[in-house]
Amino acid sequence: MTTDPTAASSRRWLLPAIVLLGLALRGYHYLRCPSVWHDEAALLMNVLERTYTEQLGPLIWHEAAPPLFLWAERTMYLAFGDHLQVLRLLPFLASCGALLLLVPVSRRLLPAAAVPWAVLIFACGDKMAWHACEAKPYAVDAFVGACLLYLVATGDRHSLHRQLLLFTLLAPVMIFLSFPAVFLLGGLLVALLPAVRGERRRETWLRYGLLAVVVFVSFAVLALGPARAQRDGEMMSCWTNFFPDWSRPAWLPFWVAMATCEVLRYCFSPYGQLFIGFAIVGGVVFWRGGRRSLLAFLVVPVLLALAASCVRRYPYGGARVMLYGSAGLAVLVAAGVPASLAWLRRRHRLAPVLAIVILALPGLHSLQLLVEPWKRAETGPASAYVLEHRRPDDPVLANDWAHVYYLRRLRPLFQHFDDPDCSCRGSPRAWIVFTAQVPEPERLREAEATMPPGWRVLERAEFQFTTVLLAGDPKVH
Repeated sequence: MTTDPTAASSRRWLLPAIVLLGLALRGYHYLRCPSVWHDEAALLMNVLERTYTEQLGPLIWHEAAPPLFLWAERTMYLAFGDHLQVLRLLPFLASCGALLLLVPVSRRLLPAAAVPWAVLIFACGDKMAWHACEAKPYAVDAFVGACLLYLVATGDRHSLHRQLLLFTLLAPVMIFLSFPAVFLLGGLLVALLPAVRGERRRETWLRYGLLAVVVFVSFAVLALGPARAQRDGEMMSCWTNFFPDWSRPAWLPFWVAMATCEVLRYCFSPYGQLFIGFAIVGGVVFWRGGRRSLLAFLVVPVLLALAASCVRRYPYGGARVMLYGSAGLAVLVAAGVPASLAWLRRRHRLAPVLAIVILALPGLHSLQLLVEPWKRAETGPASAYVLEHRRPDDPVLANDWAHVYYLRRLRPLFQHFDDPDCSCRGSPRAWIVFTAQVPEPERLREAEATMPPGWRVLERAEFQFTTVLLAGDPKVH
């Protein structure tokens, strides 16, 4: 039997090419440095203006973030300055690290035919690139998930005691670095239980019990301390649609199914919900193959978020807080690909083509984003325009938190519309920066409505989703 050296060489280079594509996509969006968006700006202001101790208490503007993530961000700021790419460096490196970790994980856990699919959908997911270029903790959540999966996949199966000790040491760090790490560690405890029972040794149970206690105590300290201080009604109101409606219990199974598809959509956007069939087949493959502990580790962390959503404590569905499960779900989806393609091929030789197109959609969409990046409000260029054109005594008023970040050095001449004393302070003119994702004429009307009575527009500049006005008193101008 002979082999085609060209085909063998192509297969050998396929996986490195996918990894390089994923790293390049992340690097491209990170280096082009898109404008901050309002929630990111709110977190940045907490990093810049609140001390390490203050970051353990309530945060301004209804923000929530893990303490170690906030501390790492503040350390970067104090060490290297407040340039936006410095503050986004940790999430960028976390996203790249998660991708690199998935390669050995996939090789260890999946057949060769499935490995490229796991890496492809993880490398090219829209949201993975988005969160790699923002100062928010979601890429770190994905890295923690990939890190734990790597330790599970590559750990020494003959040294369960060393594994338990390692997980015990890492658990507090992970929980204080990533809120959903507690779900991942909960899945780990379930996955390790059969091996612990199989050893039938008192010492093994003690080590397992110590891990469980450390996870519980660390979570309790976080939940009753920083997480409780950060939680408020305004924040939770944003997640209402990610909780089940208990007034209609008959709809609960339908809601669970749709929300689970939405989890896949977000992790592998824009069309990840189409992967649900592959994920189900992957679960069956692991179950029939006797790899039920691995299946538990892939699935239980997501199910724990579902359980938390049922008591309105954690969102479940197409939300950025679910990105922590992306590495495990990529493995689950890819595990079902070879069996699914083989089944389709038996029905019709062209039937697998549609499945392959579906799996390739994230990659195609990520390439499109190189030409047409996300339509994000151009708060950065709009703020830069004001800084370049304003007089030293011109006050500036803005409606979006992003402008608070960009124009923070103008205080007290800069004010947010929500500030109690927001006004032009008797100045004959003022700059108004108004951001809203509405048509330009409507945004202009809303911006003009914020001007003092009798004032007129002296200068106007338009940016994507942002209007800049220089307004003044006609009696003076």
